[in-house]
Amino acid sequence: MKRRAQQGRRYRWVLLASVWLVMAVNVFAESASVRPSGNVQLDLRTDVGWETDHFRYMGQDFSEALLMQAGQTVDLTLLTHKTVPHRCMLDFSHDYCDDRGHLDTWGRSAEPVVCAGTTPASRSLLTAEQAGANQLCITFRGGFSYPAAGAGVAPDLASHYRARVGEPESGADPETVALTLTLTLDSEQPLHRLSSDCYGSVCTGDTLSSVQATTKVPLEIISGKGVCGRVRSDQWPVGLSAQFRDSRIARLQVKPPSFIRTDTGVALGESPPLYELYEDELEETLEAGPGSLPVKAVYWQVRGEKGLQFFFDSNLQLTAMAAGGESLTEEWPCR
Repeated sequence: MKRRAQQGRRYRWVLLASVWLVMAVNVFAESASVRPSGNVQLDLRTDVGWETDHFRYMGQDFSEALLMQAGQTVDLTLLTHKTVPHRCMLDFSHDYCDDRGHLDTWGRSAEPVVCAGTTPASRSLLTAEQAGANQLCITFRGGFSYPAAGAGVAPDLASHYRARVGEPESGADPETVALTLTLTLDSEQPLHRLSSDCYGSVCTGDTLSSVQATTKVPLEIISGKGVCGRVRSDQWPVGLSAQFRDSRIARLQVKPPSFIRTDTGVALGESPPLYELYEDELEETLEAGPGSLPVKAVYWQVRGEKGLQFFFDSNLQLTAMAAGGESLTEEWPCR
């Protein structure tokens, strides 16, 4: 009888321990599931200026995204351009930064330092001693990659890293907090700019066979048939496709998600001052009714032959872009 009681108590202890272990595993799984994903992207192609010994970033704030990952190793994508504008050009360009400036400026610093403004949300992630800092200065250590010099290369570069995010430290003055990103390069992808008729060496008017034979870009038909449809290439960045008719490329189209910018620096998801950029040369297609917003607008470099088309949503955010000729004025005949 006594032995049965002892066995019963032992079974209860084993059962309680098992339940506790299951609960602990579940709590750990839940805490892991709510952690940040660790995927960070910094677009340093525009809104970046050179200031004597460091770079100044004036675009959308990224300090919170980085400080939330402090002490962790994350997947990091850096988008760079071989031309970095001078600081004064940022001050007098109506908050829009074109690509005029100093060529190959990234090479001036073996470990580039990019400073950006902080926000109330990012300052809340700092210690009490650092909370008064109004800028975050990031040092990229261990292999920062940027486009090579020379006109024969793509002007943009998407570099993918595993990055160790350090802990924030006090900077050179009370208004600055410092952060170090230690980079391990995983892969690189050259990114061309979308012009009014070309993406890299592939242009509207090219036959599908010449693209594959001359420019060595393999194409795959993803919709339509042999004379009319849409193609993609594994060598193109995500979001880019081409529409063809009579076996010739008629339109190059960029849809989300995409890193591609136009040759004037316009990217999806932004609201740049297109009317200033194109000097009131945009031709809008409006919704029916007075006072409606533009749904799409075209800039013609050569009317009917070379143009850029921009698609907007109701908040005037760019949702798609296209390059081409007369195809920009018509609905596409094959889907």
